[in-house]
Amino acid sequence: MGVGFLRDLRSVFIDDYKDAVRQTSGVPAIFMDPDAFNRKHYESTGNVHPDDIDKMKRMLERQMPGITKNSTDADMRALVEISLSRGPMAQRAELTPPAGSTATPLAVCIVNEPGRLLNHKNEILPLISRQDIERIREIPGWTDHWERIVGIHEGTHCNDPLIDPSGMTADQLTTEVLRRETLADQAAVDWARRNGLGDMAQTWVDMRALGAIDATDPEHATAILIDRTGPVTLDHVNAARNLRSEMVSKVATDRGISEADANTMLNDRPEEFNGHVKRLLGSGAFDGNANPHMKRSVEAFSGAVDRQITDRRIERELEQQPRLNGDQHGALDGSTPKDGAVVEKAELPRGLKEPTSGEINFSEFFNADPVPGSPPPVMKAEKDDKAFVPNPATRESGMQMASYDGYDAIVMPSAYADMDVSTVNGGAPVVALNDGDKASMTIGGVSASAFFASHADNDLAQQRVALERESGVGLERDFQRSSPSASSYGMA
Repeated sequence: MGVGFLRDLRSVFIDDYKDAVRQTSGVPAIFMDPDAFNRKHYESTGNVHPDDIDKMKRMLERQMPGITKNSTDADMRALVEISLSRGPMAQRAELTPPAGSTATPLAVCIVNEPGRLLNHKNEILPLISRQDIERIREIPGWTDHWERIVGIHEGTHCNDPLIDPSGMTADQLTTEVLRRETLADQAAVDWARRNGLGDMAQTWVDMRALGAIDATDPEHATAILIDRTGPVTLDHVNAARNLRSEMVSKVATDRGISEADANTMLNDRPEEFNGHVKRLLGSGAFDGNANPHMKRSVEAFSGAVDRQITDRRIERELEQQPRLNGDQHGALDGSTPKDGAVVEKAELPRGLKEPTSGEINFSEFFNADPVPGSPPPVMKAEKDDKAFVPNPATRESGMQMASYDGYDAIVMPSAYADMDVSTVNGGAPVVALNDGDKASMTIGGVSASAFFASHADNDLAQQRVALERESGVGLERDFQRSSPSASSYGMA
């Protein structure tokens, strides 16, 4: 009986998120459980239910007796609201000793649990990527591993010293928060890679790259920083702020359409939009940007669309092809994704915001008024936010789509028409275990079906041969570099 088996058996009986936070944090972690509070009342009235104030106090006292001694009902009400309106998050705090005491302040970490609304990979990753689950649903890896990755990320924030915003500009504060998010992502991705979960590590990086199109949340645009050392600067922040507008502007000019139409294409038809972006990258359209990180940000987004959206779609279509050929009516069997996860529309519960850190100053958490200058709140996902609208299976899209309602499958002549063979990197197979005792394989960095298609499909094979004959063709593969050592971000 191996150590790996015992570790997996232990995982059945523990909360992987909380365990990862505790193992990563250098200070005691105090957890808030959003499922313990009256969400229905909060969402319908906008106010915390009075009973939840005492629930929060008891919850904290059970974990650290005396922690709420100097707190007020207003303090507890604010914490309940944070727990219900934020996803997983962590913030270091210092408990000030009573006046006249010679004791030093006690450092703790206030940690919000994901709760049942965000405790599955199919819930948290669409939120991070700003993509509907229908586009990215074949997310690799077991959910407990994803809980550990998120827990390591949040546990790393527990080790961040408190930010003193006095004397800091808004840009300086945003840059500092991005630096901290980068360290937390590096720790999470490093753990995944060290434990043979490279596909999950790549997925996390790609989800950050996809989410970077949200210009209101540059603090989480870490994709181009995770595999690099060096300082995080305002240029990185501005690259994230301007990424969406830069791509939209270039595509609109190139296609002779309005920026509004180009923006709609990005929201509703990301693969079509990415096809134009890749062509513009190849022609050097992004080379002259004054921001030194803009082109890499565009490349990161483009590569993420290829890996997380296009490859997923091609794999789905190849898996459905035999069934379609065997049924002249094109009806599908309505099966669930291969890992058994329920497919749901990525629509956030009312009032729930993007998981974040560094937004709440707990330094005088029990007694003080809010500290001005904290980072602005992140984007709420409204029901009409086009970033969360599934790509409709319409004939106008020019892409092969299939309805998973069991009918109305639309099958174009080729399942590989818009595949980019330059995304195939070598031929090394990688097998990953998924939920439900299933396994998935990638070859050369793409799905197995996409890899074989690049060799078996006549058109793609010709493209591949032509590509191999040329030198220096293809986008820079930023994500092929080895991960930084733990010492590179102070985690050794």
